[in-house]
Amino acid sequence: MPLGESRSETGVVTLTLDNPERRNALDLEMAAALRDAAARVASDPSVRCVVLTGAGSAFCSGADLGKLRSAADGVLPQRELLTSYYRAFLDLRDLAAPTVAAINGPAIGAGLNLALCCDLRLAAASARFGATFVRLGIHPGGGATHMLVRLLGPARAADLLLTGRLVDAGESLSLGLVNRVVPDAELSAAAAELASRIAEGAPLAVRATKRALRIAIDADFDAVLEVEALAQAATQQSDDAAEGWTAFWERRTPQFKGR
Repeated sequence: MPLGESRSETGVVTLTLDNPERRNALDLEMAAALRDAAARVASDPSVRCVVLTGAGSAFCSGADLGKLRSAADGVLPQRELLTSYYRAFLDLRDLAAPTVAAINGPAIGAGLNLALCCDLRLAAASARFGATFVRLGIHPGGGATHMLVRLLGPARAADLLLTGRLVDAGESLSLGLVNRVVPDAELSAAAAELASRIAEGAPLAVRATKRALRIAIDADFDAVLEVEALAQAATQQSDDAAEGWTAFWERRTPQFKGR
């Protein structure tokens, strides 16, 4: 299987890109497995957080271009193929549950896109990042132009996209590409700890907050305020909100139920 999947008792699902011999290159089979996994997560409200990582020494070395090119001939057939292929990124990005990328090694091209589709990114010290599309003679895909501009700003996005250069973990942190860099041996534990912290939050509030954050990327300030007003009003009426308030005054850990 090109994708490993496990689940903790706290509702954290870990997805592992599992083709280390190919440095977890994202071929059509792995893309389909990611879409299927995203569909399972999306249909399960008990999932509190998703961690995405890679097996072996790489997070994801990029698309398997040879297989993609041979799978369809001509511009229009390739366009249809790529539109379906992109769902591996978009379905992950669209999950209601928060997502954490635990980037254990190189994240190149499509691998960078997968990391960008996650809400939070932790990088091992050995990780490398690159939007190397132009060096392969192709246009960026999978939402790379959109996500890099939103995350880094136009100038920094242009630097990475137009040069195709690689950046190390330290520079990725200074650019704002990742949230934190940890020693390689500590990455799994750091990702598990972060996911557990997220899973401890009230599920309705966490998911609503993620949705508002996603809207804020593309919407203006007034639209964000409208979304926040509605979502906050709705979550204030929930059982979890009552439990959170009671637990605060009783100085105990809240027991959220997702309702």
